[in-house]
Amino acid sequence: MAGRVPNASAGVTSHWEFLKAFVRARRTIGAVAPTSRGVARRIVRLAGAETAHLIAEFGPGTGVITQELLAALPADGRLWAFEVYQPFVEHLRATVDDGRLTLLAESAEGIAGLREREDLPGFDAVVSAIPFSLMDPAQTAEILRAAARALRPGGAFVALQYHPRYLTPLLRAEFAVVEREIYLWNVPPALLLRARDPRPTG
Repeated sequence: MAGRVPNASAGVTSHWEFLKAFVRARRTIGAVAPTSRGVARRIVRLAGAETAHLIAEFGPGTGVITQELLAALPADGRLWAFEVYQPFVEHLRATVDDGRLTLLAESAEGIAGLREREDLPGFDAVVSAIPFSLMDPAQTAEILRAAARALRPGGAFVALQYHPRYLTPLLRAEFAVVEREIYLWNVPPALLLRARDPRPTG
């Protein structure tokens, strides 16, 4: 095992603490409760994490999806996570001890600069729990474009959303293939999207 990934059950990860965080930062946190383990495991499968070497995560929050990604990721894999809500950043730094994880306290658009700084190849997958429907469409498009350009050929962008319609047309503007499924065993039910084959730029 590459490091300690504890059960997210205390502090900011409790439902009450999460709800208070939602009230304080509604434009950053898009749900009233942490993501369920079932949703997180489905996202891991959609991202192909078991055979991936390089994954990016946008909006890891309290780390439920992060934990499942690290549990599935090969020993030589790397996970780069982008989180802007400082209490979640501090929580993740205090509770996730895994050398494969690099946590960045910056916005998801930074993935382009990250690849340049670290001379990284394309990502096998980009996973996102960002509440895009709370954002301006132009900012959403900018993040999706950055994610599409960061993927290796054959890579996938996987998103967890709660708004039923907002993200799909914006994804289709950037990707040739967009798949949707509803995960009912979550509160609230979750929309999972997987996008592949980025459209040519310019």
